[in-house]
Amino acid sequence: MSRTALCQVVPMVQTTVFDAYIGGLAPSGRRGIISLLNRSASILKRGVDAADYPWEQLNYAAVAKVRAALLDDGYAVSSVNMALSALRGVAQTAFNLNCMNAETLARIRSVKRVSGDIQRKGRALDRQEIQALIQAAKQHPQHVRRYRDVAIVLTLCGTGLRAGELLKLERRDYDNGVLTVSQGKGRKYREIHVADAVDKAIRIWLKVSANEAENALFSRIQRNGKVTTQPLTTTGLMGILEQLQQTSGIVRFTPHDMRRTFITRLLEQGVDINTVRQLAGHSDISTTTRYDYRDGGMKAKASQRLRCW
Repeated sequence: MSRTALCQVVPMVQTTVFDAYIGGLAPSGRRGIISLLNRSASILKRGVDAADYPWEQLNYAAVAKVRAALLDDGYAVSSVNMALSALRGVAQTAFNLNCMNAETLARIRSVKRVSGDIQRKGRALDRQEIQALIQAAKQHPQHVRRYRDVAIVLTLCGTGLRAGELLKLERRDYDNGVLTVSQGKGRKYREIHVADAVDKAIRIWLKVSANEAENALFSRIQRNGKVTTQPLTTTGLMGILEQLQQTSGIVRFTPHDMRRTFITRLLEQGVDINTVRQLAGHSDISTTTRYDYRDGGMKAKASQRLRCW
């Protein structure tokens, strides 16, 4: 029996707990849930995606661990509670497939939701931290890893892409300094004219990986340094950023913090918030304002410069 424990639903029909749960969701809601389950799986077992995690082994301690880790990572209250809801749904599916007993399901359901106001979480990285991440990437012994990881850091901080958007990028989506996001959240399409440093990093990566990589803009790299044709996964991206964080010694951050960094830097430079909203792919300006991490000193200086008389 495989690790994901094939569970019999009806005679002659088999499925995994994960597939059965995801299959029961509306298509429009699957992407966000899968992303949260991928993160949950990586918390419980490093290097494992949601599709490969043995969800029938889920228990109270595992769910409590995910809850605590997501809060430590700065996830919003709503996101943590959505992850908990997904884990309860997975547990219920395992129970329905006779892969989990009623007592375990009840204990999982008893893990408390996060209470309190839905407030702003996360942070924006400062310039010194970004430089430290770039220097950490340049220390890798494999030159292809150096070029790819530098390009990833600069692309995330320099375009504000969501992690899922970055992973879906294809090589054809980048052309002459313009990054086309055709698979954005809510299926929104947008174009981002990248800064020179981002353009240079992506061009170098495309050049050194041209003979091996096919469609994906950012591909997996084997331990021997060979670039594969397989796109980078969520777990792979998290592993890269975690390794760079540990090497650089900066405070922990999430991929979404790099998106917060992009938005904050644009606002610091005086870009109007509606333009920032469009670049970030937000439908509502009120969402963009929650990504504003400019410090109090800058806001104080702005108000002190005001002349209404």
